[in-house]
Amino acid sequence: MPRPVPKLSRKSLSLLFVALFLVLATIVGLASRGVTVGGVIFGSARSALRGISSGVAGAVDAVVAYGRAVVFARSVHDDNQLLREQNQLLTARVHVLEGERDELLKRQQLVDVQQDLPVPTVLVQVTGRAAAAVSLDVFIDYGSSSGIRAGAGAFVVDINGHTYVFGKVLEAYPGSATVIPLLDSRCVISGINSRTGEDVLVRGTDGSTCNLSFISPLPQFKAGDIVVTSSSSTSFPPNIAVGIVEAVKGDNARLVLRPFAPVWATRWLYVTITQ
Repeated sequence: MPRPVPKLSRKSLSLLFVALFLVLATIVGLASRGVTVGGVIFGSARSALRGISSGVAGAVDAVVAYGRAVVFARSVHDDNQLLREQNQLLTARVHVLEGERDELLKRQQLVDVQQDLPVPTVLVQVTGRAAAAVSLDVFIDYGSSSGIRAGAGAFVVDINGHTYVFGKVLEAYPGSATVIPLLDSRCVISGINSRTGEDVLVRGTDGSTCNLSFISPLPQFKAGDIVVTSSSSTSFPPNIAVGIVEAVKGDNARLVLRPFAPVWATRWLYVTITQ
């Protein structure tokens, strides 16, 4: 036979109600806390999204700013390059102008010297030299139309105003001429020993020196003597320095003369003219 259900006492009901109240309060508290947590989570998500959007926008701005900086830097580099090129061009022009100024001053000095020469001359410029190794021909920019004739004398003046024989005109054309220097074996010039007055002929050797042939049976030449042009020369005025006797060689007293004129480095010449 089943046992009868015991009746709850007033104390037990009170405890039951208290327990139900605590459970209900807990459920309500948890529910309200869950809503709050959800709101917090949702708010954090929105804040995070806002932060991400701001970061993306900042990155885009940074990229744009960097691009602008690169473009600006490139333009500055191009401007600097252009300025450098212009500066180089100006520097080159300055050098050219300085060279032209020096050339004009040099030419003016040559013209001043020309006015003091004892014979009429024309100032000419060397325009070229023979390409063949066996030829010493020198080409100048004036010719027969300026009064230059074959056989005319050519000489140079150094920075100290000293005049030296260079050679003779071989051929003359209307606008140009060919000159052979003292060293050329085809060039023969009459001269004298400035110390003794002895007559001598100067002939090139196609080398770096000239040979001297003399008329005196007992020549008094010695090393160090200076040979100058004689008054009998038809190509040069007298007393123009030709060269210095370098040595007296052999039993036949062969004389070796070294010309004063800078044969290989001459740019300007004075050539006697027929008026």
